[in-house]
Amino acid sequence: TAPLGAAGIALMQAVLHNDVKMWPVALPDSARVRWDYSLRAVRHALSRGKEDADEENIDIICGAIGLCLKALPKVPNDEGSGTNGGCKGFGDRLKRMEFSALTRIPLAGATSLRAALAELSDLWPKFAEDTDG
Repeated sequence: TAPLGAAGIALMQAVLHNDVKMWPVALPDSARVRWDYSLRAVRHALSRGKEDADEENIDIICGAIGLCLKALPKVPNDEGSGTNGGCKGFGDRLKRMEFSALTRIPLAGATSLRAALAELSDLWPKFAEDTDG
């Protein structure tokens, strides 16, 4: 499984690029709810404390928190428990595996993995379509 810290990087990818390309990402439902609550609580606290601080910087931070809250549903959960949050299914997971594979490493296994992922990515849409109903 992926370390929980990887979810933070995935969240930044979702904020900056509107998509998550990395794999694996672990963000269980319990952690997702905590992140959502924490982001909202910090934004609310900052908004209420504007008169005591630099309003411009608080507005910037609150705007960034808003972007994080919008991107949070896009962060998948590859851990296997919960609802998978923003994960779009197995095809999405395969695509993220492909993006995350190392391209220049001297092990034969890495080359085999890239070939298998490419083949699975090509076969998955047809398989999903054939087994849809």
